[in-house]
Amino acid sequence: MKISSFDTILAYYAYLTSSEKKDDELRELLNRLTINHTYFFRNEPQFKVLKEKILPELIERRQKMGQSPSGTVPIFSLRIWSAGCSTGEEPYTIAMIIKDVIPDTENWDIQILATDASTEALQAAHKGIYSVNAMRLVDDYHKSRYFTERPGAGPDAKYAIRDEIKKMVNFSFFNLMDEDYPKGFDILFCRNVTIYFELETTIRVMNKFAGSLDDDGYLFIGYSETLQFISEKFKMINWDDAIFYLKAKDGVLPRQFIPPKIRPIELKVDEILGQISKAEFEAVSQERTEKKRRVPEFEDKIVRAMKAMHTKNYEEALALTDEAKLLEKNAPDPYYIAAEVYTNQGKFKDAKDNLYAALNKDMMFAPAHYLFGYIYTEEGKVEAAEESYRRALYLENEFSLAHFSLANIYRGKDRVDDALREYRNTLNILSKSDPYDIVAYSGGFNAATLASVCKNNIERLKTAE
Repeated sequence: MKISSFDTILAYYAYLTSSEKKDDELRELLNRLTINHTYFFRNEPQFKVLKEKILPELIERRQKMGQSPSGTVPIFSLRIWSAGCSTGEEPYTIAMIIKDVIPDTENWDIQILATDASTEALQAAHKGIYSVNAMRLVDDYHKSRYFTERPGAGPDAKYAIRDEIKKMVNFSFFNLMDEDYPKGFDILFCRNVTIYFELETTIRVMNKFAGSLDDDGYLFIGYSETLQFISEKFKMINWDDAIFYLKAKDGVLPRQFIPPKIRPIELKVDEILGQISKAEFEAVSQERTEKKRRVPEFEDKIVRAMKAMHTKNYEEALALTDEAKLLEKNAPDPYYIAAEVYTNQGKFKDAKDNLYAALNKDMMFAPAHYLFGYIYTEEGKVEAAEESYRRALYLENEFSLAHFSLANIYRGKDRVDDALREYRNTLNILSKSDPYDIVAYSGGFNAATLASVCKNNIERLKTAE
């Protein structure tokens, strides 16, 4: 505002939204607001799954098309969008991996679209010259093959991306608040972008991303982001420590249980996770009908197990639940947490075994029935899922997530009135809590987040009517 000589917010807002220079001013504002911190091969497991699983699957899928009618070598297509590409490290990493996996790129029509709302970041991406810091995870093979080292010693050294990689990427300005999204992509990366958005904005963006992806398309988001409660159009997949999402072919996929959304305060992540885990445990304890006091060591292990589960340290989480089982032999809690871990890994048989064990300890343990419902939903057994959610609510009528999940089932069956009723039941229960209270068995979400999703779904159902 000082640079543009505006004294009031309203005057600047009017200039930003209605003046002839509004587009230029918005881009300059975004340049000053956005944080362009990234490096090559960031979140390595995601690039590993791209290289070892997703690209091979897409190549096989394309090659099954066979020869063209004229008998010439077919040209296969591959389209990838890096949304929020910052200074280019992400799309260039994707291009390097494609070159690693596809030796005959001349037989492919490969398009990598890289967009960002910062023109300064895009200018740096076009130049393709990077510091030592950006190269921290680039191995010697990729460094020698795809980069040219510029003069300079130590931290002043620079690396320029080679033209064979640079020409694979098309950089362009794009604001995710725009209405019209590009379409027809096989893979979409949008990592560490929606952490800055309000929930309603994230929901809108993810729905648009679903429209941008072809059927069986893949979506990558950041590890501090989640689609839980946000989109039913993607299925979470956990492959060798990498989390990614698969778009539904038609209609809606069942929800996945995903670790909690945590704002990326790098120096305090461990502290934040500990607070969330403790809050989750306290929320769970408050919702238990049995008020038996647990020994402190047992409670400590349960909190640490939840924290390990949040950070995807599944072996540690299971080890802690085993230790907790020995401390409180009649407690269902460690069996339930173990079941959550196995559910996150897609090991539904192991999850069910632990849920049966939890119910053997306490037949009135409503969360076990709730998680059974979730697993049945994943398995496509909608009637069994509905019955399990109803059983959980019979045992604990104030179980907000059971009401919410039942509403989702009714919504999928086009039982609009029943869905509206259950979303409203969820809101009524949440209204008794502080907005920042953690919802029990939600994976760390607070009441305000779940209430916002309910309101959004109610509005969408009303509009559909």
